[in-house]
Amino acid sequence: MQSQKLASIQALRGIAAFMVCFFHLAGHSDGSRTLLQAEDPIKQLSSFGPTGVFVFFVISGFVIPLSMDRSKFDLSKAALFFKKRLWRLHPPYLITLALTIGIGIYNNSTGMTQLDLSITNIISHFFYVTHIFHLEWLNPIFWTLATEIQYYIILVILFSWINSNQLWKRATVVALLLFSTWLWPDDRFITYYISPFIIGFSCYYFLIKKHSLIECAIYALAASFIIFQFVGLHWLIASLAAAAFILYISNVHPSLSFLGNISYSLYLTHPMIGGLVIFILMPFSNGLLMDYIILLFGLAASIAFSWVFYRLVEVPSMKKAQKMS
Repeated sequence: MQSQKLASIQALRGIAAFMVCFFHLAGHSDGSRTLLQAEDPIKQLSSFGPTGVFVFFVISGFVIPLSMDRSKFDLSKAALFFKKRLWRLHPPYLITLALTIGIGIYNNSTGMTQLDLSITNIISHFFYVTHIFHLEWLNPIFWTLATEIQYYIILVILFSWINSNQLWKRATVVALLLFSTWLWPDDRFITYYISPFIIGFSCYYFLIKKHSLIECAIYALAASFIIFQFVGLHWLIASLAAAAFILYISNVHPSLSFLGNISYSLYLTHPMIGGLVIFILMPFSNGLLMDYIILLFGLAASIAFSWVFYRLVEVPSMKKAQKMS
């Protein structure tokens, strides 16, 4: 696969992370008011930000099977697969969790928040099972990492059929995964969010495995119907736009490549860093223009911190994962 294509997918990650960041910061509250009001056009634009999560899921639906196919994955390599994925994701996550707990302790002591910092809740975060046990995520984006972990488990178990050269096996496993949304429509589990991953599968089947357009279109259309029915139109549009980007975009601006490189760090840390900057500056606001400037400062601080976090935490973690064999 061309390196340009992989670079464009990395850039798409950056776009998705920025969408989520923009949404959270535009709606940040200091306890007395939100930065931008609901009727503000910038705030309305930011309301599409959460759909960036489904962009991430479509990307994972494409990239992870591709990686497993290239490594000739089978069940004998399951332990190595999880080891590498956890080394890639877990250290940045744990450091973010530690920072989140520290900020939470301070905020709880001042009465600004009432986060659940019980030992039970904190331990649940280590294993990505917080929502499963009806506990409270300490960071609003952590739930998506739990969904990704569940997706990895599904892939490991079913990959021989997902990646089969036999149509009936691929069709059977995709149909069962899609049907699981109706069978178990619980947003604590991967079953509720499987459809954008299936759209990613469709791109993988068409672009990499060269399966027929009709087969891939059927999977994508079925997944699209489920997204529309269970989640909504905006989420469907984001998922299909991500698929189109994967299929047809190869050349991207260097700024998007930079944003793609720091996307995981930006995604993890923006609620803390951007939120903190906005919280500090909001008392100095004297009108809408100042609110916009504060939002820009929050976005800039989030991106700047993410670059440092990427260099100091994420890069060593990636290198460790890549060396494992």
